[in-house]
Amino acid sequence: MIFMIFMTVVVAIMEFSFVLTIKTGISFASQDATQLAAELGNTADADCTILQQIDKDLQAPIDKSRVQGVKIFYTDSTGAVGVSDNWTKSGTYLCPMLNVTIPWSKGIQGYPASDRCNILSAVGCTPHTSLDWIGVTITYQYNWITPLPGLVGLGGSGPLFAETHISRMEPVQ
Repeated sequence: MIFMIFMTVVVAIMEFSFVLTIKTGISFASQDATQLAAELGNTADADCTILQQIDKDLQAPIDKSRVQGVKIFYTDSTGAVGVSDNWTKSGTYLCPMLNVTIPWSKGIQGYPASDRCNILSAVGCTPHTSLDWIGVTITYQYNWITPLPGLVGLGGSGPLFAETHISRMEPVQ
């Protein structure tokens, strides 16, 4: 009886470790992508470079096929989400300026790189009148690794993580 309780606790600790490791990895990828997005500003094919960085950052035990989507969005300093570019981890997309194909599909594209304002004086920035804040959200569907959640009534797939980070655009003159 004590052995069964002990094994249940050990397996629960293992599952929690996987959950925490994956959540931390998704958060790091979102933070890194946001920093890159702030540096790239209105550079052509910025989204492609951001998505390539996310793919590079997502390491084991993260299953890249479980990424539900990536949202690159305009925000203000309070974090209120405005227009966004949405990408899903399916299909392929040819990045014209980089001349590479990435394993992502375009969804709604409301915040193209050409609309991003990274000019300090904001002269010529339409539709924005000041330096932009940019954010990246990565949505990931966790899948239970051990059988324990099903045994204790947490069946189905695991939690859905949505990790978001925002940053002010790095200004250029």
